[in-house]
Amino acid sequence: MCMAAALLMTVACQRSGSTPHGHDHGNDHGHDHGASEEEVEPIAITRWTDDYELFVEFPPPQPKKPVRYHAHVTRLRDFAAVKTGRFSVRFERAGTKVAETSIDRVARPGIFTPEGKAPAQGSYELVMQYEEGGTVALFRCGALAVPAKPPPETAGGGSIAFLKEAQWAIPFGTALASKRAMSRELELPATIEPASSEQLTMAAPISGRFFHRESAALASGQAVQKGDTLGTLAPNAEGEDLGRLELAAEQSRIEGQRVQREIARVRPLVERGLLPEKRRIDLENELLQREAARKSAEQRLGRVLAPAGRGGLPLRAAVSGVIAEVVAPNGEPVASGAPLLRLRGSGELWARARFVSRGSADMAGAVPAAVRSLDSTRLSLAEGARFLSAEPVVDATTGIATWVAALPVPDGSGAGGDAGEATARAPNVGASVVLIVRAGERRETLAVPASAVVEINTVPYVFVQTGGEEFEKRRADVGFRDGEYVEIRSGVQEGEHVVTRGGFDVHLATLAGLVESHRH
Repeated sequence: MCMAAALLMTVACQRSGSTPHGHDHGNDHGHDHGASEEEVEPIAITRWTDDYELFVEFPPPQPKKPVRYHAHVTRLRDFAAVKTGRFSVRFERAGTKVAETSIDRVARPGIFTPEGKAPAQGSYELVMQYEEGGTVALFRCGALAVPAKPPPETAGGGSIAFLKEAQWAIPFGTALASKRAMSRELELPATIEPASSEQLTMAAPISGRFFHRESAALASGQAVQKGDTLGTLAPNAEGEDLGRLELAAEQSRIEGQRVQREIARVRPLVERGLLPEKRRIDLENELLQREAARKSAEQRLGRVLAPAGRGGLPLRAAVSGVIAEVVAPNGEPVASGAPLLRLRGSGELWARARFVSRGSADMAGAVPAAVRSLDSTRLSLAEGARFLSAEPVVDATTGIATWVAALPVPDGSGAGGDAGEATARAPNVGASVVLIVRAGERRETLAVPASAVVEINTVPYVFVQTGGEEFEKRRADVGFRDGEYVEIRSGVQEGEHVVTRGGFDVHLATLAGLVESHRH
């Protein structure tokens, strides 16, 4: 809002300037009208190429007298002001150059101010050209007469004035209204769930307590790799007496020490041949048995005494994918075979839509196109999204239809879509979304980007650029939407430029009292 207010103040100040152009650019940008005190409406021309927009103003030329041009050049790739380059103006007759003037630098970003003498009285073809590096943008501006006498002052038509300096300072963009092959979009409430073929339930191999991993909390939507440790299962110690476990561990330790002392006593006797080698070997085998008994007793005792999650059986992911559901809470006692986690593969989700049954004609050729989350983020679906059945399944009693769509998510993080749509992560399992479905036959209709439609007090409007700095606010009759485009039934003509970014800023210009004839 601060930016918008600042821009409006800038526009208002520029409108009050004394230059014929109406922009307060100082001496570098004034127009030389000679000694005449009578102000005449300047000539304003707007032209486009695929890469650039030209908006130029200049006073009506008089034979053999200097003309100063005020040319604004906008790069359409990002709707920014150009900062370098060469700009030229020439008068042609029958394809032959009669007069030309040029300038090799901008006076300010986006603005060139070449000045040169007009040709003699007559009718000419006006051509302007912008060059930068190896790029050449040619603007054919149509026929222009150089009369013997200057034209009288004329009153300009009403329009919304929104200067180039303001356009360049904000996110701004336009697009052509054009005919496109489109089909209707339907919106169905749906719930995201894992695809049955992509789901794996991890169960407890034995009874015990399930402790989540300490490195990162387990949560739905987390990606895991095959072999990742997801937690530990501490086996139950039911019926185990703590004192008996401690005694068994201590007895095993003492017996092991006794055997070690006996081996130390026997070894030198065996070496001197006083005892057989078999005696030493038997003692070493007994020591191994005692060590095994000690370790088993200490492990049983450790499972009872160990802190949560330590000393248990590690549970690892059997497949790479995403955690769809955490069934057992941290530290929860579970029986053998009880589900602990559900994993899903990263390749596909299901959207289960439930809605009041519609006529079969409404659903003809329906294809899942996008999902919209609760925060209104629209995510286009990857190629291959499909319904699992040809038609919805309708409950004969309630009339409620159920239709399941498979939503491919190739990289596990989201799916790209039409240009301009938000890039978002795939929705989590269990999320409530709106499934957007394209249905019906595609037909050619006039359309504009959906971002061109601005709702003001719930009424849709479109701002049409009629000149470089001139706009018209038109009420639009909006039809159906298909992807990032919306049908326009009235309010815009094919080939007109509509504002796709910055439309509300243009609207603010009208609220600031800047609707006026675009005099310069």
